[in-house]
Amino acid sequence: MSVKVKFFAYFRELFTVKEKEMALKAGTTVRDVLAVLCDSADRRFEIFDGDRLRPHIVVMKNGAGIQSFQGLETPLNDGDVLSVFPLMGGG
Repeated sequence: MSVKVKFFAYFRELFTVKEKEMALKAGTTVRDVLAVLCDSADRRFEIFDGDRLRPHIVVMKNGAGIQSFQGLETPLNDGDVLSVFPLMGGG
């Protein structure tokens, strides 16, 4: 199956791309994808705090926060789009 991952804000620099197509096995979860993407200490530090997402990280599946599904254990389907960005504030 194929999943697209989009990066926003400074994550575009951290991951060196705006978006990435990934070929995955059936049953792959959000956690699995992030583990593959966090292939360096810097990337892992920015995204994870131990085995949990850092509190300022937002991950969305097809426009909805993964918390409305099963969090990091959310299974992915062919054609899904994951968006990864830091929590933004302002006004």
